[in-house]
Amino acid sequence: MSAPSSFTVYPAIDLRGGRCVRLRQGDFDRQKEYDADPVGRAREWERRGAKVIHVVDLDGAKEGRPVQLEVIRTISSAVNIPIQAGGGVRALEDLRALRAAGAARVVMGTAAVTNRELRQRALQELGKALVVAVDARDGIVATHGWLGTSGIEVLDLASDLADDGVGTVLYTDVARDGMDSGAALEETAAVARRIPTIASGGVRGVDDVAALANIVGVTGVIVGTALYEGRVTLEELLEAANWT
Repeated sequence: MSAPSSFTVYPAIDLRGGRCVRLRQGDFDRQKEYDADPVGRAREWERRGAKVIHVVDLDGAKEGRPVQLEVIRTISSAVNIPIQAGGGVRALEDLRALRAAGAARVVMGTAAVTNRELRQRALQELGKALVVAVDARDGIVATHGWLGTSGIEVLDLASDLADDGVGTVLYTDVARDGMDSGAALEETAAVARRIPTIASGGVRGVDDVAALANIVGVTGVIVGTALYEGRVTLEELLEAANWT
């Protein structure tokens, strides 16, 4: 599946222990559970207008291998819209396993950051269906489920990924994720000047989405906490994505 042709709002489903949760700043000790049934949540997002659902295997991100494959497979089978999935994709076998579970697009983070040869091989297999996660903490790329650091500057990595032919990155400001603090507009725009970018982290509502939708090179936004806390509806975000 190629990158979306227009700005896309991705409602997020973060999986831990088979349940739908959200973390604050990627901290596994700061978790809030929202749904015991992520499959039902996925159906709800589709019913309300989502064109793609973003699924994160948090257990996989922590363990370094996909853990929630069966849940992802069940979600994919339950809806008629594409699933973009990641979490713990550190080898080609992991990438293939997520594809086999029904993911139309696969997000690779740590491995794509630290291993250029693997990144290039993943690109050969997936092409535009590969999304590279660029997770930032103070301008430096975080790794290993945000528990480690690469020492690599975010913008340097963005340029390297563009040079390698990566079609899309998923840029997350770790400090903002789950904090309802507002999207990192300037930082996201800087990355998007180098490579097409999906924004993530801190999105509060329609103003953030409308602002991101009007940044050249930003192709979409992932929204989690604001939706789950009822601060905004998916319908409102989808409408805001079309503001000019």
